[in-house]
Amino acid sequence: MSRLIHVAAAAIFNESGELLLALRDKAQHQGGLWEFPGGKVEPGEDVRSALARELLEELGITIDQSATSPLIQVPYHYPDKSVLLDVFRVNRFSGEAYGREGQPLNWVKLNELSAYQFPAANKPIVSALLLPNALAITPRLQPEQYSGFITKALQQGAQALMLRAKHLSEIEQLSLYQQLSETFPELLILWNGAIEAANRAAVSGLHLSSDRLMQLDSREQFRGHWLGASCHNVEQIRHAEQVGVDYITLSPVQKTSSHPEVVPMGWDEYERLANESSLPVYALGGVLMDDLERAILAGGQGIAAISCFC
Repeated sequence: MSRLIHVAAAAIFNESGELLLALRDKAQHQGGLWEFPGGKVEPGEDVRSALARELLEELGITIDQSATSPLIQVPYHYPDKSVLLDVFRVNRFSGEAYGREGQPLNWVKLNELSAYQFPAANKPIVSALLLPNALAITPRLQPEQYSGFITKALQQGAQALMLRAKHLSEIEQLSLYQQLSETFPELLILWNGAIEAANRAAVSGLHLSSDRLMQLDSREQFRGHWLGASCHNVEQIRHAEQVGVDYITLSPVQKTSSHPEVVPMGWDEYERLANESSLPVYALGGVLMDDLERAILAGGQGIAAISCFC
């Protein structure tokens, strides 16, 4: 395996909430594709300093470090080179961005990203930008209680929902998924279930258990939009990366009442695994909304939780 080339990159947003993309020169590696601006970190250089330097050199802008936060780290191995993308979200800068090296630029809305072609290493960045930070997982409820749970969870900061209802039959779960999708049409709802049933029911968001993940051969087996999976160790994380799921949950981070016999990994191990993963990673297990910033600063996408939304 070749040495990782460390790259600092940025998802830069303007005051209108649009995202800046730059077009790679056709003569470059992965040329002719759109990318997130940035460049190589020099030996001994701090990554934030490298980001500020590269964006000034490439775009003529000075970023506000107080409005700059970690988004995701992506280690990625192409056949001919390996890169470590250290990606930050930049919400404020001074100057007017232009292609100082002659590169075309585009300001785009997040819902337009599907129209752009990116290098393979950039796919997790796109996912991290589109996925929410706080995912509520449903507890065991009666079917008529789920709508109320979602309303309460949204009021408490949840931005998406995982329907996990193993006590119901598969038909009941999918019927409930459809009902909730119609009741909350703007909400990302993921069903925790099997790929075959999800495809038959045209489920758009699916979450796999770790056992189902390890049986998965390819991302293409699922015909919906979002595919995630539960992971508990390095082997499962590597398989999730290999098959190409969009995100993972990593658990248990802290001790949980539902599985008191399981030894939690702790925040240090979560941070290590999150930064070694090329996918957006949600912290799961004993986490609260108060842990959201900690999970993100540790290199994760955010939190996934049950009890804190009940």
